[in-house]
Amino acid sequence: MIELEYKGEVIELSEEMTIGQYQVYENKRKYYDENPISLLSLFTGIPVNEIKNMSKEEVQMIDVAISSKLEQPQEKDLIMVFTYKGVDYGLENDWQKLAWGAWVDLEVYSSENLIENIHLIMSVLYRPVVKYDKKNVTKYTIEPYDSNTIEERAQLFKNLNLSYWLSCASFFFLVVNLYMNNIENSLKLEKKINQKIMQGWKVMPKFLQKRLPLDSILVSLTNSQKKILPK
Repeated sequence: MIELEYKGEVIELSEEMTIGQYQVYENKRKYYDENPISLLSLFTGIPVNEIKNMSKEEVQMIDVAISSKLEQPQEKDLIMVFTYKGVDYGLENDWQKLAWGAWVDLEVYSSENLIENIHLIMSVLYRPVVKYDKKNVTKYTIEPYDSNTIEERAQLFKNLNLSYWLSCASFFFLVVNLYMNNIENSLKLEKKINQKIMQGWKVMPKFLQKRLPLDSILVSLTNSQKKILPK
């Protein structure tokens, strides 16, 4: 956590960009890259006019403090369960029983304006844990999908660090889409899945693209299709 003192108050900033900040930044990347004051305002919450009235030294201090937010986040393994605001959230782990509405929502959210819908996708994938296995805490049951709870949880998830999304992004593109496209004809399935993978890969951050080269993703996908496809 980064702490900045401004007007006698301490402003706490996460060392990582949040999902909400990432969405706003990516939606107007050129604007923010050309307007550094607006960028500082986005990450600190301090109004642009107030930043303009600060001394050069104060602005430089803030700039240094938040510069790490635009750097490459640390790579994380797939996060299955996390706690936020006192609630445990678990990644969907029973795809065969996932409600049809959830598949529809994932299809819609991932097909159009994916970056703008990250918080909504996360809200479908991660839901409150209602029970842990007494013998194995890595096994858990989450709340059934309920479309009425998606929006409220999605708004909450905007405040999560971006690394939560990055941890499951490749999983989402490589695995979830296989289930969303349960087509008997394997050639048709492969073509449709590859198109979605390519579409999703293009909007992923450049540093993540370097870690997950498109060619290797498609090869891995082809080799694993038979194992992943629902029977």
